Amino acid sequence: MEQTPIFLPPLNALRTFEAAARLCSFKDAADELCVTQAAVSRQIRYLESALKTDLFLRAHRRVELTEAGRKLYTTVHRSLLDIAETSHEIQHSAGPTHLNLHVTSSFAQLWLVPRLNALRSLYPDLHLNLVSVDENPLVADKFDAAITLGLEEDAGYQSDFLFAEDIFPVCTPAFRDAHPEVVTLDGLVQQPLLDLDPQFWKARWWSPVDWNFWLRQCGVGSQPAKAEMTFSHFSMLLDAVLQDVGVGLGWRHLVQDRLDDGRLIRPVNNSYPAPTRGHYFVCRNDLAELPAMQMLRSWLLEQTAVFRNERS
Repeated sequence: MEQTPIFLPPLNALRTFEAAARLCSFKDAADELCVTQAAVSRQIRYLESALKTDLFLRAHRRVELTEAGRKLYTTVHRSLLDIAETSHEIQHSAGPTHLNLHVTSSFAQLWLVPRLNALRSLYPDLHLNLVSVDENPLVADKFDAAITLGLEEDAGYQSDFLFAEDIFPVCTPAFRDAHPEVVTLDGLVQQPLLDLDPQFWKARWWSPVDWNFWLRQCGVGSQPAKAEMTFSHFSMLLDAVLQDVGVGLGWRHLVQDRLDDGRLIRPVNNSYPAPTRGHYFVCRNDLAELPAMQMLRSWLLEQTAVFRNERS
């Protein structure tokens, strides 16, 4: 069994030193470590006293490493990175863990949550932590996995295409019966049109699809269509459609279940297929071989196969 080193500097002081050396600032180190600047100074003095040498050259509003400080920083920084990497490996290999899956609130509420019982029955050892987001998570944040719109290529991540968007009007059978003219485009634009608030799209990097845009794709753009009501979230808009308030645009992957059970219908056959607006399952390379990640990937691809097959 290896012996404990005869001399080991105070570990808390080493951690404080690493932050101060990396940031070249006692103040910034204090902010990162959530302590006071005075506490950082005390730890550095304690470490310098233990090592019997100066580690920093103090200047106005900035510090610089001495030769001894640079030598110590190289070793401490590399060691802390090794500890962090090993800790991460242990964390993701020991026992049941939760995968963080980033999804939009609409996708979670209208597509994923209704299928969670089936997923749990199929894979009882899969534990998810659903994270609701308004836009794609940043690669820099090192997220576990996400359902993204569009794809940001990165060497640290792998991706699978799930489906492309298909957008068309939806209403209830009762609304169509009460407004039979809704079954033509000319009659449709005379009905109460429900739309997403422009603010909804500002949190997203993709282009908006509102009634005016959709109608232009169908060749009906001679005069602007004015929405009677707007909503900050798609789930709210869909609830209003189901309450016969008006006609809304439906994203197929979010409304197909309600079309299948008859709660919604498509009053017209016109549709805007958007192959460039692809949705992807994205996950970190270092987590891709985890059994839980493989279960999630396999299930998502199986569940969305119907949308891909109809495009092929």
